[in-house]
Amino acid sequence: MFQLKAGLHRFPSGVFGSTSNLIRPQIAFERDTLMLACSGQGSAPDNVSFAQPGRISILQHIGALVPSKVECENHAGLSFNCAEQLFDRYEFRHVIVCGHLDCRIIRDWLQPHIEEHTNLGIFRRSFDLGARGLVDRNYSPKSAAEHLGLVICEHVLCQIENMLTHPFIMKRVMTEQISFHGWVVDDQTARIFAYNLQQSAFVPI
Repeated sequence: MFQLKAGLHRFPSGVFGSTSNLIRPQIAFERDTLMLACSGQGSAPDNVSFAQPGRISILQHIGALVPSKVECENHAGLSFNCAEQLFDRYEFRHVIVCGHLDCRIIRDWLQPHIEEHTNLGIFRRSFDLGARGLVDRNYSPKSAAEHLGLVICEHVLCQIENMLTHPFIMKRVMTEQISFHGWVVDDQTARIFAYNLQQSAFVPI
């Protein structure tokens, strides 16, 4: 379990769905789930026991990073249109934002770096202002491994917050059409930890 501090995020009421609702779809074999995962994972972690063929649409991106609406407006190279197009095509009921513990991209972003003026630099600055800054301000990890785990968990929650800045997402949340799930995968064991809002923790499924 990865215990986090409560109150660091402000999520709308009912934004997180239960794992049981995710495992038992309303309609069998319907494409009802969107998964956003890190491109550094190789194959996305969609091969889980409840995932019938064709149920999950997958978007993989560097660090599973989601640009906020403001970032998309301020930087011509950033867009979240691919997700919007998928939402227009499918009636998703679940969105999974998935990080992984052996994320080399986040390991790299935690290293000292010089200012970059590319999209890669924009991603890194977004990470610095998001999960990295959040952990540095609010936690006192006892080891580098604990620090990395906290950053990866907070990074997943920051991406959910970024998704909620997009009107086409927020509209579906407010009308209870979709629910979110925050996942972190242990690359060594393939064990999945899901975010539990009441416990403010990522707990094993």
